[in-house]
Amino acid sequence: MATWIVHLRIAENLLEQAPGLDESAFALGNIAPDSGIPDEKWEHFDPPPKVTHFQISDHPHYRSEDLRFYREHLLPLRGSEPDAALFSIRLGYFFHLVTDNLWYQQVGRPAVQRWRADFASDAAFWDEIKGDWYGLDHAYVRAHPGSLFWRVFVHCRYERDDLPFLPPEAVHRQLAYIQDWYRSDDAGIRAMLARPFEYLNQGQVDAFIEGASRKLAEIYRSLWVESAAVDGKISALEMLENC
Repeated sequence: MATWIVHLRIAENLLEQAPGLDESAFALGNIAPDSGIPDEKWEHFDPPPKVTHFQISDHPHYRSEDLRFYREHLLPLRGSEPDAALFSIRLGYFFHLVTDNLWYQQVGRPAVQRWRADFASDAAFWDEIKGDWYGLDHAYVRAHPGSLFWRVFVHCRYERDDLPFLPPEAVHRQLAYIQDWYRSDDAGIRAMLARPFEYLNQGQVDAFIEGASRKLAEIYRSLWVESAAVDGKISALEMLENC
């Protein structure tokens, strides 16, 4: 799963490619799939990823059926002239799922392959890897006070039931958690900021965001502007070459 700031940075790029979107709803949609309420160890979530991320297992390339979400919750809006907020939050949700599939292909799976021995010997090695991921998030928001996170996301509220398969209280809780976490400053966060970033660095994240933004803009044009067929496909990434 890509980090929250990665999702918001991509969303900020895509706002320039899809005119007429509601910024607040689009930003919220790009975070909403991560609204499962975690247990104390952040190992299990309610609702589970099968619901929030349309998760599939044992597929070699994809972790989310992003096109199932598209067919069930976005495509039906095509002929109904939805308001900007409804379309924007669902489009953002769809982009989150596609981005998570890309992150799995380009960041998550390669990390498992490269540090296979560390994962085999340490059940908590994902925490070490993700320390880099989220340390880079915190570094970015501190260095970019004019970013979408500060301009829009910290003010977002989920006031309508535009995602009926998610409990509103789960969205409210996770939204508040993310807004507060990136604005906080404690010893744990300072330790993340001081990491050597040997597992992922800012240049790699920037390159991922640039490439993902291009792919998602192309997917948006193909699906929404050109009405490309998606029958029989799991992910919108199947529509692109070299994915």
